[in-house]
Amino acid sequence: MSIKGQPRATIKDVARAAGVSPMTVSNVLNGHRQFVGAATRKRVEREIARLNYRRQANARNLRVSQQRSVGMVIFDDSPFFLADFFTAQVVAGLTNFLNLADYTVTIQGIRHDQLRHSVLVRNLEVAGFCVMLSGPKQKRRQVVDELARLNQPVILLQEALERKNPDFCVVRQDDFAGGTLIADHLAARGVHRLLVIVPKQDWPAVENRVAGLTDAIAGTSPGASVTVIKSKTEGFDDVQAAVATHLDANPLPDAIVGANDSLAAAAMFHLADRGISVPEDVKVVGFNGFEAHRFARPTITTVVSAPYKIGKAAARQILGRLETGGFEKSDIVLPVHFKPGATT
Repeated sequence: MSIKGQPRATIKDVARAAGVSPMTVSNVLNGHRQFVGAATRKRVEREIARLNYRRQANARNLRVSQQRSVGMVIFDDSPFFLADFFTAQVVAGLTNFLNLADYTVTIQGIRHDQLRHSVLVRNLEVAGFCVMLSGPKQKRRQVVDELARLNQPVILLQEALERKNPDFCVVRQDDFAGGTLIADHLAARGVHRLLVIVPKQDWPAVENRVAGLTDAIAGTSPGASVTVIKSKTEGFDDVQAAVATHLDANPLPDAIVGANDSLAAAAMFHLADRGISVPEDVKVVGFNGFEAHRFARPTITTVVSAPYKIGKAAARQILGRLETGGFEKSDIVLPVHFKPGATT
C-alpha cells in the first residue's frame, strides 16, 4: 500500500508481482476480459488490491479535467436497478444539475462484493463519486472503508456515516422521522397489531423507516406488536406471496405498512382478493408518495419522499467540493412529509 514517504505502486510493480506483462495488467484494468484468462485476471486483481495500485494522479487529473465527469455507483442486486423509481429520481436530480455545470455522469450498477472489480472505481477516471449502498450493514461498512481508501470525494446517498471523513458527505432524507409519522398516525387510530413488509435486499432507508416506526409505536402504544416480513423481491407476485404466507398462519393485523408504495399496493390488492376491506378491516400505509400511488383505490396513505432533491443536493455538494476543496456540510438531511389517504 502506498503511504506518505513511499513511492506509489506502478503498473510495472503489479505486473512483476503477478508474474505477467504490463499489457496484461492494462487489459485487466480496462475490463478487456477477452484477452485475459480467469485465473490470471484474479491473480492480477489480487495484486492490484494488495499494492493499492491507482493510476498516476497527474494522468488521472488530466483526464478528469477533460471529461468533467462524476461517477454514480448504485449497489443493487437487481439488474433492473434503474427501473426503481426512487433511484431513477435521484439519478435525474443529479444528472440534470451536473449537466448545467457541463459535467457528465457515468452510472454503474454493481453488487456490494464487486467494488474492487469495477472499472469505474478502479481506474479513477472521474472527479468524484456519488454512491447508493445496499446490503447488510456490515457489508456496507466494508464498502465505505474501501471507498475511503480511494482518497476521492464521495457523496453517500441515504446512508449515515459512522466516522467523519473530510472526503465524505452524506445526503439523505429523514426516513426515521417518516416512520415516526406513520406510527403516530396509526396509534391515533387504535392500531395494535402492525405488519410491515420490506424487500429482502437491505436498504439503509428502509432500515431507518422501520426503526422510526417501531421506536415510536413502542413509546405511544406499549402493548402494540410490530411484525416485519421480507418479500423475495419488490415484484407484485413476490409481495403477494409473502403476505399470503403470513396471513395463512397468523391473525389478521390491524394495519399493513409497506416500506414503499408498491409493496403497500400489492398487499392491499391481496387483501381485496380475500374479501378483506381497507380501511375498515385493515389499514394500509405506504412510503414515497410517487405519482403511481394515486392510481390505487382507495388512495394510499403515504409519506412523501424527496429523491429528486436528494440528487440535486448531491450534485451541489460534489461541485462545491471540486471548486473549493471542501464540503459545505458533512451531513445533509432533507425532510419528508405525511400525506393521509383513504386507506387509513
